[in-house]
Amino acid sequence: MPTLAQAMNKHLLRQAIIQTLQQELSVAMQAAQQAHDAATHEQSKAETQYDTLGLENAYLAEGQSRRIDELIHAISQLENWSIKDFKEDEEIYLGALLTLESQNKQILRLFLAPAGGGITIEPENDAIKVITPKTPLGQALLGLSVEDTAKLKTGVSYLITHLQ
Repeated sequence: MPTLAQAMNKHLLRQAIIQTLQQELSVAMQAAQQAHDAATHEQSKAETQYDTLGLENAYLAEGQSRRIDELIHAISQLENWSIKDFKEDEEIYLGALLTLESQNKQILRLFLAPAGGGITIEPENDAIKVITPKTPLGQALLGLSVEDTAKLKTGVSYLITHLQ
């Protein structure tokens, strides 16, 4: 059974992911504002049919707005997510903190979360990569248990050595 410290780790991991996403959100909001300002600036007004600077900035602002929406949604998902603790013999799903061993004996620590995939958190000098069930590895891990092997379509496989 996981200790209170292990359970707390997951909550700290979630907070670290949220903080990282909030920083990304701040950057995206600044970039969207800059793109909007550039798109509406008088120098961006098209003088010929080939002058597309204003249009390009408008597309950039729209893309940044979509990224902002995605980040707000991801933060909301994480804030409202109830994380469960696992026993070593349970099947893997959201909330699993895993240790995997690759074919070449490389150790990989993963946290399976609903959002924040690709972020690496380093508590106590232990790099933990966040993945989501949408990724190939996340999909391969769902439903497996400790001592099972997750196999990817690329031929790479990982032995699941620890679950909490």
